[in-house]
Amino acid sequence: MPAFVPITIYLNDRSMLVASIPDAETALQQPWPFMGKPSRLEAIRMIEDCLAGHCTQQAAFDAFKAAASEQGLLKRQPPSIGLRKFDGVAEDLL
Repeated sequence: MPAFVPITIYLNDRSMLVASIPDAETALQQPWPFMGKPSRLEAIRMIEDCLAGHCTQQAAFDAFKAAASEQGLLKRQPPSIGLRKFDGVAEDLL
């Protein structure tokens, strides 16, 4: 299965890298803060449908990301030094 741009989620005080449908399936089997949230249940259904060939991998991965985001499992990392410098240059040009 093709990999996606990896995302990091944080479950039970540890990080988990998710870059594929099987990774998302594994992550959904872990204890989440709100196990019965509709977005999580929909992500589970979409991952199962994807594995059965009934929906696209992108749609299933997007459902997973939406569920993780809704439960606050995605954490943004601070921008890299290079990106901060680039932002400074871009601001100077404006």
